Amino acid sequence: MKALTTRHRLIEEEITAEEKRPAPDRMRVLALKKLKLRMREQIEILHREGRRAVTIVRRRRASHLMLKTAP
Repeated sequence: MKALTTRHRLIEEEITAEEKRPAPDRMRVLALKKLKLRMREQIEILHREGRRAVTIVRRRRASHLMLKTAP
């Protein structure tokens, strides 16, 4: 849970930094916003299910995060 919320915050900072650039890359901003939304949805699911212990499993880049519950 903590890893997801931390990553969510870092993505928000990346979005803000990209938007402050003189010529922001709109495709990058859009991709980051989609990733941020997926993470928020995963965080909400975990809150609803009451799960605390999770392991983040990464494939390729951060845009392909999957959750795996701890045994």
